[in-house]
Amino acid sequence: MNKTSDRLKEAMRIRDMKQVDLLARTGINKGAMSSYLAGRYEPKQKNLHALARALSVSEAWLIGLDVPMEPTLPTPAAGSTLSKDQEELLCKYDSLNDEGKAKVLDYTSDLVAVGRYEKVSDEQSTVSGTGA
Repeated sequence: MNKTSDRLKEAMRIRDMKQVDLLARTGINKGAMSSYLAGRYEPKQKNLHALARALSVSEAWLIGLDVPMEPTLPTPAAGSTLSKDQEELLCKYDSLNDEGKAKVLDYTSDLVAVGRYEKVSDEQSTVSGTGA
């Protein structure tokens, strides 16, 4: 029994996702995906991360560890608080179904990947001369 392939199939069933949907969300090629589902190969870290993100599951759960299926958010540092915008975003995110949550993650990943919308720290902007 291959736990990763079993967990992958289970997550796809729970999320009502077909292989073609997972291929589109992850960019993994069909041959590799078929091998993962058949249990012939284990996904490497990059593909494991893409699969977990697309399925909204924990990477640790996906590889068979005895942990919750749902990914956990990092715990804020002691004394830190969320801004009003962050609270609003989390409330809206929590009100979405699994498909909506996956779309939010995909969309925000795309925004970060573009680079144009990525936050630049004050230190970086001072060093590069792009400060306001």
